[in-house]
Amino acid sequence: MTSDGNYVSVELASPTEESLPSYSSSWARDVEEKEEKKRWNWRSREDWMRVFGEARRAVKETEQNVRWSTKSDWAAAYAEAPHTFHRFMNLKTNGKWSSKAFIPSKEQIYAFLLVLALGITPMVLLGNFTHVNTGGNGDRPFYGIFQDKIQSCGQSFGTPENATVRGVEKMFVLDQTFGRFTFSQAKTIDVAWDVLIGRGVQLLAWWVGYIVFSDALLRAIERHPASFQIFQRIALEGPSLLSLWTLLKELWYAKSKRTKALFFYVWLATLYIISIPMFLSAMTGYDSTSIAWVSLDNTSNIIPAASIEYSLVATGTWNETWDDATCLDTELYNKKSEALYSRRRSCDCQLNNGTIVNITEYQQTHINSNYGYSNSFTSPEDICRFNYPGNNKTFTLGRWDLEGKTGETKKCAETYNITTHGGTFDLLDLNTTSSYCYNSKPYDYTFLSERSRCLPDTANPTYQWGFSSMLSGLFVFCHFAWALSMYAVWLDAQFCSSLVRGGYTMTPLRAAFAMARAARGRTGLGEEKLVRADTRELKQELYGSKRKRGTEVGYGIFGEGEREMGMRRRHGGKEGEVEEVEMGMRSASGSLAAR
Repeated sequence: MTSDGNYVSVELASPTEESLPSYSSSWARDVEEKEEKKRWNWRSREDWMRVFGEARRAVKETEQNVRWSTKSDWAAAYAEAPHTFHRFMNLKTNGKWSSKAFIPSKEQIYAFLLVLALGITPMVLLGNFTHVNTGGNGDRPFYGIFQDKIQSCGQSFGTPENATVRGVEKMFVLDQTFGRFTFSQAKTIDVAWDVLIGRGVQLLAWWVGYIVFSDALLRAIERHPASFQIFQRIALEGPSLLSLWTLLKELWYAKSKRTKALFFYVWLATLYIISIPMFLSAMTGYDSTSIAWVSLDNTSNIIPAASIEYSLVATGTWNETWDDATCLDTELYNKKSEALYSRRRSCDCQLNNGTIVNITEYQQTHINSNYGYSNSFTSPEDICRFNYPGNNKTFTLGRWDLEGKTGETKKCAETYNITTHGGTFDLLDLNTTSSYCYNSKPYDYTFLSERSRCLPDTANPTYQWGFSSMLSGLFVFCHFAWALSMYAVWLDAQFCSSLVRGGYTMTPLRAAFAMARAARGRTGLGEEKLVRADTRELKQELYGSKRKRGTEVGYGIFGEGEREMGMRRRHGGKEGEVEEVEMGMRSASGSLAAR
């Protein structure tokens, strides 16, 4: 202000602009264009008709130049085919359509393989391992994920009643377990899974998320500027808890429905990335090893189901049925039955009426045997004895004898006795069947299955580690949807963003430079003054407040030599429209510099 009360207009000098290093031979030319170029519109019917019209003309010209009557004509057509294909691949719309729109780049091939390996393959494997045959409807993939879960209970009779888990609880039950570990071993496996697998998968997802979100943000910035804070959260910091809150706020201030939809998707995808360790930890774990216990009486006394053996049971003799069946020594019975089997192939026997018959004739007409191991006689006429008087023949053991030796010679008249039910009986006189035995007492399978319970193994306390099939299936479903949607968003940026197509790749370092350039353009401060400026006021200038609009990062900030300090391009409005930065920003920068 002068002495006469007049104000003197002072023009503040803008800080010197520094160009970003060149990173692509074509990107700088794309960015430096002042006029907003017309990009390919995939929904435009006119663009598609123009492209296919040029393709038809190229093919028609080839047909006119080639005849199809002789071998030489076919050879000429074969030689002309690469040129025709090259012409079609290089068809241009408005002079800007290159063959990159058709031929996938190395990055696109790698991205597809990554989606195939980490997104589609787990889904296919899950469907293969969880399919259920439903009879007339055939196999249903993924059907087993939602069925009631049965806990592993070791050796049991049927399915113990308390081993089946239903309702919401089946989501967390560990129904796919393995191993027998001590507590420290199971805990070590669980911690290693959470750290190596849980955090490792999250780190990989964070890396993918940073690339996809940064490219999508560049595409959004080409439509209209993004706020300083959202650029910081996505391009500098990557997916995090802070970015969730910032994205949620940006949903109310986004300038277009497309950008709102993008930010909402980024919010969901970021939430999934943050939740990956929680998912992987919840779907795994360790539990005490359970075994089946059986109550054999009406008391609370229970025994392990493994102590009940499947054995042979003697129900009586050929002329008597016992009230209480008795379990036999299975090993001894089998050995003696093997000896009888060898004897039947070589020795004659005598029926009760005194007739001596050939063993082959006897087996075909009288004996009712089960592969030579057990006999069941229904009448005295069926019994044919080998120890009749004067039987001096011998036979050779075919497979084993009582001592486990083969080839030993035995007498045909030798008697094989079994001690059971308070007496000694010839093996041929016993009627036998199979059942479950405990303390020489047989039990029916149905009786045991109705009294089975799944309880921890207190005699040998160990632990098993495994998965919840239902929670694992839900995680694979979510991961499959996340992978495909991320791939679609990434492809959209690859084809539709001029910055990404030109070779620009966002990194945290480049994001920091872009943010510094935007801060200088808003405040007018140099690097040293920005470092020393009041943090509270600088934060209001950059992030904004309820009454004040924050700093924006626009498309022009990535252009080499373009003045972003004094003006910025509005790509969301009319073509070529330029908006000057408000003078109040300059005055605010002056107050910051003074302090």
